[in-house]
Amino acid sequence: MMELRTLKDLTDLRSCVALQHATWGEGAEVVPTSVLQVSQKTGGFLGGAFVGDTLVGFIYSLFANFEDTICHWSHMLAVDSSAQGEGLGRRLKLFQREELLTRGISTVFWTFDPMVAQNAHLNLNRLGATVLTYVPNMYGADTGSLLHVGGETDRFIVCWDLESRRTRRAMEGDFRSDSKQVPKEDCLVARPGPEPTSKEIPSGDEVFIEIPGELTDSTEADVDLVQWRATVRNAFMRYLRRGYAVQNLYRGTNTCYYFLTRS
Repeated sequence: MMELRTLKDLTDLRSCVALQHATWGEGAEVVPTSVLQVSQKTGGFLGGAFVGDTLVGFIYSLFANFEDTICHWSHMLAVDSSAQGEGLGRRLKLFQREELLTRGISTVFWTFDPMVAQNAHLNLNRLGATVLTYVPNMYGADTGSLLHVGGETDRFIVCWDLESRRTRRAMEGDFRSDSKQVPKEDCLVARPGPEPTSKEIPSGDEVFIEIPGELTDSTEADVDLVQWRATVRNAFMRYLRRGYAVQNLYRGTNTCYYFLTRS
């Protein structure tokens, strides 16, 4: 049986550091035990999932003031390979939500890679977070992480209003998308072709931006992810600047599509 609880003693904190290394690699930057310990004393949150005495997942956020809002910045979420595919990431986020609401915190910010469909599905469809902005190469091109995908570290900054109607709808399953829905060609920003195209990006009230489906070694061998990321970056930078809002993510077998509407 799996147990979710806050992490406080040194043994738990060291297990959290070990899981960071297992998730992102020995060469990746990790949050050390000392910082985890101090941040718990200054309003941070660290929650873990255990099977027996083994830590199989954790979520870590810091007390913050961002966008003139007293909030938490959710810095890390990791699930061990032995526990993936069972919805544990969502359970940890909901555990975080429950705990923060008891502390009077109702807003959480974090980042995620726009090219990773699994994370987009969790954050937008299953939690109801809202995309605020797109930041090119936020953490630099060389993070040392095993999960580094497609060149530079572009990121969305998202806001999770813990008590909003959107969040409650997502928690109730209202944003689960029909994976067979395919956008019309005239409102789709698709992957770049082998030759440069002069086609203007769509300008209607509804737009779809294509990203890869599940990223595997074979996927990365078949497509130019660096070029694809550049196309996605260009599209989001334009659309968000023009007032479009990201609604959710449609999931297909090989590709997925962000759905945007003009505000």
